[in-house]
Amino acid sequence: MNTFYNQMFNPQYVNPDYYHEMQRQQHEFEQQKEIVNAVKAIHDLCEAVKKIDANHQQQAFNACLFELAKEMNW
Repeated sequence: MNTFYNQMFNPQYVNPDYYHEMQRQQHEFEQQKEIVNAVKAIHDLCEAVKKIDANHQQQAFNACLFELAKEMNW
């Protein structure tokens, strides 16, 4: 193996604070990505509800709230 690889990935050379900061940044990035996915899902839900007639929109809304409550253990 080359020296660069050993220094980058060998725990005896890597600064633990730097390593933990990189892990924290990766976690933050993944969480932000999931927020974007959640917002997109809500947008898709709104688009789907627009295709339902007014009489059934309330039923769809209630069903969605029930599912959200179930998933969040409310």
